[in-house]
Amino acid sequence: MRSFTDEEREIIKRKIIDRGKDCFSRYGIKKTGIEDLTEGLGISKSSFYSFFISKEDLFLQIFKEEKEALKDNILENSFLKYRTEPDKAIRAYLRYVLDIVDNHPIWRKVLIEKEQFELTISRSSEEELKNIRRDNVAIILPFFEEWEEAGLLIDKPARILAETTQTVLSFIHFRNEIEDEDFSEIMEIFIDLIADNIVKKSS
Repeated sequence: MRSFTDEEREIIKRKIIDRGKDCFSRYGIKKTGIEDLTEGLGISKSSFYSFFISKEDLFLQIFKEEKEALKDNILENSFLKYRTEPDKAIRAYLRYVLDIVDNHPIWRKVLIEKEQFELTISRSSEEELKNIRRDNVAIILPFFEEWEEAGLLIDKPARILAETTQTVLSFIHFRNEIEDEDFSEIMEIFIDLIADNIVKKSS
């Protein structure tokens, strides 16, 4: 296996990531082979493993990059837009993420097409998935802490309420088992239940 300069490594790694986005979006994790990820890049299949531990770890890096790229838009259209109105912010956040999952090929693979099961092949991948879930809560937690401080939420810890809100999105995993129209209606019920019952009622 030939060695690469730091500059070559960075260029090749970026090319593998770009190829991975295309292949994973089209075929998913299971049907994408290492040869698909290295074809035409001037590296051997064995060289792939000097850049990524596995194709699952490549997928997770891509997923994290895509999540980070969308994070600002998600917050701008939900928690930042309705910073003093938690019920509106929560509704906007959950609906915005649901829309992304419907339309973003990488997020769809993980959350709807159940590609996350392919990611538990290695312990490192499983730990990365846990970290992603923790990060998702950490992103929204500061807003719940603000609302808690302002007395806008029910008498429960901000962390619990943020985790409860994030947990609603776990129902996306059952989407393939529910009719499309029914699923949308079910999710709206859950969103209303969360938004209406987390916020302290006016006396």
